[in-house]
Amino acid sequence: MKTWTGILLMIVLAVVTISTTSAARTSNEQKQLNIDDQSSQADGVVASNIETNETSFTSIEKTPVKKENVSVAPENEKVRLYPMQVEGSGYIYNGMILEVNGQTREFSKWQGEGGSYKPEVHELDLNGDGKKEIIVLFTAGHGTGIYLGQAHILDPDTLEEMNIQPLDEVVKQHMKSKVNVTPGKVTIDVALDGVKLEPSQIEEETDGIAYHDELQFGDVVYYCVENGKLEVTASGAYGPAGYDGDLTFAYAYQDGEWKAENVEYSTEAYEDEYYESFD
Repeated sequence: MKTWTGILLMIVLAVVTISTTSAARTSNEQKQLNIDDQSSQADGVVASNIETNETSFTSIEKTPVKKENVSVAPENEKVRLYPMQVEGSGYIYNGMILEVNGQTREFSKWQGEGGSYKPEVHELDLNGDGKKEIIVLFTAGHGTGIYLGQAHILDPDTLEEMNIQPLDEVVKQHMKSKVNVTPGKVTIDVALDGVKLEPSQIEEETDGIAYHDELQFGDVVYYCVENGKLEVTASGAYGPAGYDGDLTFAYAYQDGEWKAENVEYSTEAYEDEYYESFD
């Protein structure tokens, strides 16, 4: 009896030892997936299921976010932007995650391009109040005669999006235009903040072309951070892929909203290489 009791006891101890070793191995493997704050991103990061703490994030899935898909703010390496999911060989970001000093937030509705159109993230004091905002810029799509830039300004503490005056409201508030078409010629009259500008006269074949009644903005929109400001350039279309000039402005914080200031409109000749840049 004592012999069989001893054998049974040894078996139980062996099982307990194996279970403990397995649990320790699993714990060590999970720790190896941690990302150090000093390295922007490593091959073991998952964008779709993240646990956060003050210094690192740990992935649970095994779909990696490659470091070339992670944008780091030039002003602060602890401000990062990376995709929730990557599609199309890394060229489409299906949702994005913003990380600011260890705090993260998912933005599943942000759909942008990667590759050479990789998103940008910045940490800047845009309104001079001593508090730095987070600025996210990305390309929602592009093609021949089309470039759909997007911009978001976020509170650095809550990561909540701040209100930005939409482009169509800026156009409605500051600009009036009229497109007049005669055989072989398109004349465009523009008034900016009530001041009439020099009309544009474009000679081209007009038969069978559906022109706009007024300039349309939204098919070509660029956002950039310059001189500590978020600046916008939007091209005005008078017809299908036909552009007259650019509306430019910067955003300033007024009455709880980012609104357009220094609004200007300039015309220029759009040459063939302009359209080729969108291909």
